[in-house]
This record gives sequence, C-alpha cells and structure tokens, in this order.
Amino acid sequence: MGSIRKSVSAYIRHRLSVRSKFRLHSPFIYKFWAGILRDSTRYAAYDEIEKFRKQLLSDERTINRLDLGAGAEGTSGTFRIVKIKDLARNSAVSASEGKFLYRLVKDHQPSEILELGTSLGISTLYLAEAAPSAKIITMEGDEETAALARSGFERAGKKNITVITGNFDDKLQEVLGLMPKPDLVFFDGNHRGDSTLKYWKECLPHLHAGSVAVLDDIHWSAGMEEAWKHIIGQPEVKVSIDLFHLGVVYFREELSKEDFVLRF
Repeated sequence: MGSIRKSVSAYIRHRLSVRSKFRLHSPFIYKFWAGILRDSTRYAAYDEIEKFRKQLLSDERTINRLDLGAGAEGTSGTFRIVKIKDLARNSAVSASEGKFLYRLVKDHQPSEILELGTSLGISTLYLAEAAPSAKIITMEGDEETAALARSGFERAGKKNITVITGNFDDKLQEVLGLMPKPDLVFFDGNHRGDSTLKYWKECLPHLHAGSVAVLDDIHWSAGMEEAWKHIIGQPEVKVSIDLFHLGVVYFREELSKEDFVLRF
C-alpha cells in the first residue's frame, strides 16, 4: 500500500508541475514537444512491434530467470520460474513509451545506441526500427531472457543489434570500451536508485554534447526520485525533461540549463 500511495502522490506532484505549450519559451523544447512528444503519426513499425508483443503476451512457456534488478518483490540475484507472457506484461516497455522512444530516435538519428536492460527486446526493436543504420548494443542480465530477445531480433531481420549478457556491475565498462561515445543511452535495467546512479556515473564520461540519455521509471521509488534529482543537477546536464515515467536528458552546450516537466 505504501508504494501505491507513493506512486499516486508522485503523479499528483508531477501533474501540478506540468507546463503547457504556452509556457514553453525555449524553441528547442517546443520542437521536442511538437515534433516528438505530440507526433501522432501512426508509423508502420508500431504495428509490427505490437504484433510481436501480442505473441509474447500469449506465450505460456516458462524460463528460469535470474533477477538482478529491483523486482516487484524487491529481490535481487535470485532465480525464479516465470512465464514469458508474464515477463512481457510486467517487464517490457509499454506501447506508449516504446512509440515515444521510436519518435525520439527517429528525430535524432543517433549512430550508436546503448540500452541497459533488454528484457524481451520490445524497446530494442523500437530503437532499431527508428534508426536502422545505427549500431545498437543492448545489455541483459539473464541468459534465457537474452536468448528469447535474440530470437526475436533474428525473426525481425535486425542485424545491427548486439546483445551482451551479464551483470551490469561486471559488464558495463567492457561495453563502454566497445561503444566509448554513445549518442543515446537508455537506462532501463535496474530500478534501484543507487544502481541507477552507479551506471549513470560510469556512462557520464562517455557522453558527449550531442548525446541524449533516457531513464525509465524516474518516479518508481524515493530512491529513483533522488537519483533523478542528482542526475539533473549535474553541471554537464543542460536540459532535463520529466515525463513522469521517463526522464530525458540533453547535454548540448548551446542550451541554457533548465528543467522541464511535461505531460506525456
């Protein structure tokens, strides 16, 4: 019950802080609002990816999944038997968030994308469809989940995605050696505030002025909210956008430092 109250109170605070389009005086942010956030185009990629999600949501098979993140029960580093359909329902990015990622990537066209948290690969497919020529590295902590994601990428004909499996604590530096200057990083692998900050600090020296970072579930817990506050307070961060479930961070030197709260 406490976490439910937390979510409700966080959402109310967020809605009270939302800016309308009439208060977006920054041309950069207005372009983000009009061209990405409010783009209502029904892109063909949406239907294909959501068809794949529908297949996963009806998959009764089970896997023995290693949970290294902040699970629903707050456990970490334990194996548990889960149905694929339940994993698709509880761990995959939502349709609205996936479509937003698609529009963001389609607009920015990053050459190199790093994703922390593959799960079954739905978010990865949205990233790959939006930037078909980009190099994508996605990290997943569990071997069996990663195998399912790879199978999905193969069926979709995506050859620009590399899945690296293992604990982020052990693997992230290795991955950053393979992709030292990512243009976009999506943090979606561990929803504990301390872990999020750790991975953020490891990635920060590799981010450049043209990079964009996206963080999932920034209001998921008090720890995640504290992590978000710390991140947007960093001098390297020029503009932050709080969409409640997602947070977006820009580093462009020409931008004035400002924090925005927008309705998703």
